[in-house]
Amino acid sequence: MSTVVIVVLLLAMLASLGVGLFHLLKTPDERDSGDKVVKALTWRIGIWVVLFAFIVLSMKMGWITPSNSVHPQKFNEEQQQRIGAEKN
Repeated sequence: MSTVVIVVLLLAMLASLGVGLFHLLKTPDERDSGDKVVKALTWRIGIWVVLFAFIVLSMKMGWITPSNSVHPQKFNEEQQQRIGAEKN
């Protein structure tokens, strides 16, 4: 469930970047002074904030867990085991 939400938010960010790029590259109008580009990039920043908050909330609630490489104690234990195996 969490993975689906994260992927959807990442795709929404890419879509927002695409919309911003489209409006940036199209021929400018007299009425449009870059407002659409700013709105698209503002949406991207908002989506990023929601994504970051969701990831932090998911970690706090236990819906997702970081891998062993992120956990320093487990990482150090694995390194000690590797060093011990190399000495033998």
